[in-house]
Amino acid sequence: MHHKVLHKSLLFLLVAYLSGCVEEVRVPIRTTEPQLVVEGRITSARGPYTVRLSRSGNYNSPGSYEGSAITDARVQILETTTDRRVDLLPVDEQPGLYQSQDSTFVARAGQSYRVRIELPDGKVFVSEPETMPEPVPVESLTARFTSISARPNDTPFGYEIYLNTQDQPGQRNYYRWTARSVIRRESIGVRDFGGNYNHKFCWTPVFDNMISIYADTYSDGQPVREQYVYRSPVYIVGKHFVEVQQYSLTREAYQYWRRFNEQRQRIGTIFDPIPSPVYGNVYNAADPTERALGVFEVAGVSQKRLVVPGDTISDAYLKIQTFRYVIPGDCRLVFYQGDEMPPLNWLGQ
Repeated sequence: MHHKVLHKSLLFLLVAYLSGCVEEVRVPIRTTEPQLVVEGRITSARGPYTVRLSRSGNYNSPGSYEGSAITDARVQILETTTDRRVDLLPVDEQPGLYQSQDSTFVARAGQSYRVRIELPDGKVFVSEPETMPEPVPVESLTARFTSISARPNDTPFGYEIYLNTQDQPGQRNYYRWTARSVIRRESIGVRDFGGNYNHKFCWTPVFDNMISIYADTYSDGQPVREQYVYRSPVYIVGKHFVEVQQYSLTREAYQYWRRFNEQRQRIGTIFDPIPSPVYGNVYNAADPTERALGVFEVAGVSQKRLVVPGDTISDAYLKIQTFRYVIPGDCRLVFYQGDEMPPLNWLGQ
């Protein structure tokens, strides 16, 4: 009995000792003051040119990356080599978006550009002047059907779009690609008095937020072949109207997008570096240490379009596999920019 009491006493002391060794660690929650966020671009294509202004939220708050729109700012784009300038005016029903209205102001490769932003509180932000690179033409686009889902809860069917281009020799080139497609979607539609359902099929644009960039550091002057740029999802049988833009970037813009990609591609393990704000080329004119998030991009651009027949698999098989994507309502309302007519003259012919 004496041994049992001694054993219990020692066990109690051991537990008490170990409990005393555990110290609660309070990890500070990282917060920051709201910062200016700039999303803008001027290209060698005819305008309008746009700049979107917002404020970032607290680092850990829901929707912190969406920010809040900044209205009543004064925004100008300046061609610093000639002192030409154009005002960007607010866009109705799109708070925080500013757009050029002067169609005679067309940016040109070889000229230098910067943005000037005067905020409602009087602060002035400007971007570093950057020379617009020459655009590099897109040679061709090809489409390949795939039955592998690209992301969770997405249709497993799609067309992967690949690009061919020729890198320009004897100079450092930086590229970024963006793309969209206009595809056919189906909704349940609207029932009329005769029991029929109308407004079921619409064409809707689909965008991809993938950041696809490339530098010719080790391939100067070589052809760029089979560069993956986009996936156009398949919901029902119908053509896919695909459009790809190839941007020739400045070195600074390329570095910004590379840092941006690095932040997005972290897998969230304890070994990842702590996320940090991604600053671009916009700063407070009176205090250059105060920098804005985002970037004002100066880029040459070329564009290529493609029409994919979209009849790779049968409509009956598609309906079995994708019926869950048929949603209630009028297709003109439930799909973004839903239109019952397909795009016209897509290839400019």
